[in-house]
Amino acid sequence: VSTQSTGSSGINAEYGKQWYQRRVRDTGPNMILFLVLCLGTVSANVGTDKESLRLSIGQSGLDFASDVSAHMLSELEKFAAGGLNLPDIRGDVDITGLRLSGLHLEKPVLSVIPNTGLNVKTPGVELQVRGNWRYNGWIAVTGSLTLTSKLDLSVTAGAYADMVNKRFATVPKGCSVSYRSFSIDLNNAFYSWIVSFFEDTVKSEIKKSVCNEISGVLRTTLNGVIASIPHEIDIPNVMSVKFGPDANPAFSKNQIDLPAQVSAGGQSFPFQPTGISGAMLPGYMACILLSDYTLNTASFAALQAGKIVERLPNQWVTASNPLMNTAYYQTILPGLYSAHPDTAITYKVTNTRYPTIQFLHQNIMLHLPVNVVLEVAGSKAITASVTLGVSGVVKVNGGDITASVTNITHVSKLLDTKVGPISDLESLMDTIIENTVEPMVNNVLNKGFTLPIKDWVLLKKTSVTAQQDYLEVCGDVELTDKSLAEIKKIIAQLVG
Repeated sequence: VSTQSTGSSGINAEYGKQWYQRRVRDTGPNMILFLVLCLGTVSANVGTDKESLRLSIGQSGLDFASDVSAHMLSELEKFAAGGLNLPDIRGDVDITGLRLSGLHLEKPVLSVIPNTGLNVKTPGVELQVRGNWRYNGWIAVTGSLTLTSKLDLSVTAGAYADMVNKRFATVPKGCSVSYRSFSIDLNNAFYSWIVSFFEDTVKSEIKKSVCNEISGVLRTTLNGVIASIPHEIDIPNVMSVKFGPDANPAFSKNQIDLPAQVSAGGQSFPFQPTGISGAMLPGYMACILLSDYTLNTASFAALQAGKIVERLPNQWVTASNPLMNTAYYQTILPGLYSAHPDTAITYKVTNTRYPTIQFLHQNIMLHLPVNVVLEVAGSKAITASVTLGVSGVVKVNGGDITASVTNITHVSKLLDTKVGPISDLESLMDTIIENTVEPMVNNVLNKGFTLPIKDWVLLKKTSVTAQQDYLEVCGDVELTDKSLAEIKKIIAQLVG
């Protein structure tokens, strides 16, 4: 039997929380949700044609980072005080044991230097340094000293794609120190004239030591912190997703773009990424651009034929549904009712290929080919292949994904029938899909999707836009207490 038909039906669904905690046993609806909504989880073309994920940070995002750092200054001051040693100075006056004993910082100002990197200006840094001195003149005199200064600090950090270690890395691009005030107290007014012998040398050494310390942080310490950040997300019982750079970060006016590649399950795939050619929407702190290739690799790795299996009746379509008894088909399929009068029906839905997702302008399409089997008394009565097309729109609220599915279409083909000919396959499949598959999808979507970043970041003022071959999620963020605590730990690593 070879009969084809097409049909469509519209549904609307809103969904919101915790789909990913279920096991592979329920992979069918869960992974459909993952594919449609992993949306919950960047100027000219920044990356290569292999770019499949991009993070863009705008000036308002840098301003937010500045605000966050302002709340961390007391921790930074506490950790840094006593942590900086200056080299000994030898000459007419030996200066030894110089150590930072006090530090006060003002809120930094962050900005982008095009084609170079991120510039951090910290005005009015107040330093206090203690140490010892020895005058090597006609008479040896020793004592202690206290140095106080107020200076302006400007640091530029660049970044590049470390393709060997598969991560982004930082590198110093510039450092300057200018003094607003500078004084040295030898703790003995009688010897104040000695200061003139070494004041300029101490100023120079402080500049050099501060910049050397920052350079070391950018070259080594910060990169160690970056290396310690997980570059792989594990989806329990399914696969792992790895992130790595695609090209060097792009520093343009008021914006930083980090182009990345995503690989799933360590496999090769029968399709290629097309790259991302979009740009960050203005007015937001940050945007994530996610290509449909990223989600399709996940689908290919986890959802080959037979991985999605759903049986009805189930929790969404119960045995009390009229469609679960042959009496419902008394008129539509008289052969079925004659062979099995008033008999319970079960349905089995199995995917015949991995699902694919496609982002289009203002629309998201999910293509899912399945076999639908109608069983009576333990035997197959009707078997049909159905290719489902699900389209919809997506929204983000805080750390949760919400959406509405706007339409479901299907193309059907009758594969086998044990109950005689079927004159109107289109109407039959419309009925089955509307009363079985649609409620299943609808109920699964209503369970929703909580972003794995919710414990760390809450999204505000979001915009979710489907573009050609990629999805753009832009928004402002608010850090959680957990994030702030982790930042404090990172500061401790940097200056500890």
